Amino acid sequence: DTNDIEKNLDNNEDNPLGIKLKNEDFDRLKLIGKGSFGEVFLVKLKSNEKIYAMKILDKEKIKAYDQEEHTKSERDLMVKINCPFIVDIKYAFQDKQYLYMVTEFMQGGEMFFHLFKEKRFKNEKAKFYLVEIILAIEFLHKNNMMYRDLKPENVLLDKTGHIKITDFGLSKILSSENEKTYTICGTPQYLAPEVLSNEGYDNAVDWWSLGCLMYKMLIGIDAFKFSKDQSLSPEMYEIEILIPDYVTKEANDLIRKLLVLNPKKRLGSGPGGAEKIKNHPYFKDIDWEKAWNKELIPPFIPDIKDDLDLKYFDKGFTEENLESFSEEESSSLKTIDYKGFTYVTDSYTKDELNG
Repeated sequence: DTNDIEKNLDNNEDNPLGIKLKNEDFDRLKLIGKGSFGEVFLVKLKSNEKIYAMKILDKEKIKAYDQEEHTKSERDLMVKINCPFIVDIKYAFQDKQYLYMVTEFMQGGEMFFHLFKEKRFKNEKAKFYLVEIILAIEFLHKNNMMYRDLKPENVLLDKTGHIKITDFGLSKILSSENEKTYTICGTPQYLAPEVLSNEGYDNAVDWWSLGCLMYKMLIGIDAFKFSKDQSLSPEMYEIEILIPDYVTKEANDLIRKLLVLNPKKRLGSGPGGAEKIKNHPYFKDIDWEKAWNKELIPPFIPDIKDDLDLKYFDKGFTEENLESFSEEESSSLKTIDYKGFTYVTDSYTKDELNG
């Protein structure tokens, strides 16, 4: 019964107070992003007037593309994570047709926005971002989590210039550190060759993606090029990558050691994991404890006037008319209950949420 489902949507171990959140509790201010299954909005929680980012996912689209497990996993993984370089989830809730995930708002925008504008980053700037990304991926791996979607669009800057990774829709919680998985997923330009081999793959796929991202940051183009009508195959990776002379000797060496076709020989794989990458000569000047504590000085600090300044977001999104995104209830939809989906962050009490 639909009414029974709606009564139970808000009760689970991550919401012990049984707080009922709904779409109407938030003012929708601007569109700031779009994905395959929904949109991301800048929102304000009416009861405390705090600003957040809200991802709204259409249950019908998720079901049509058989993405229900990935969506549940994204929510579960984000709730478990507590890392200074991974976006914090604040709330999660649902109604009959939509899932809502509310996170901190990263006002510096996507790395993709800055990389597109600058074409490529100088060595020290790229190194700073790589350091914080490595710490994020290392944290996930130590907690038996595989990210699987590292790319500039999923690396966000906060208003102080530090980064956090976001979008865990393709991530997977592993039962053990050495578990292999077989699902073919990811973004082609950053996809490790073993994902296509049908022999299974492990966390080393994230270090391949790091190599592709490092190449993109320093050189401004993709290490491997794919056309939209091209079928993916392991043979596509057999071309030799070209690295210009302006890339330092240490950076060149690190890129090549990350982009090794055999995952067992790739830097970062096996025992030692991220430590092998952190000990590479490219990072010889990095104090990793200071990096973890965010004591390294960011190479770029966003120029932000106020909490609603969206200068680092695509105007193609932010200038769209919000009225075109009003949710219309589907007449064909049978209510799908994502059991245990609701989450309320520990730092907010029932009284604060209810004003």
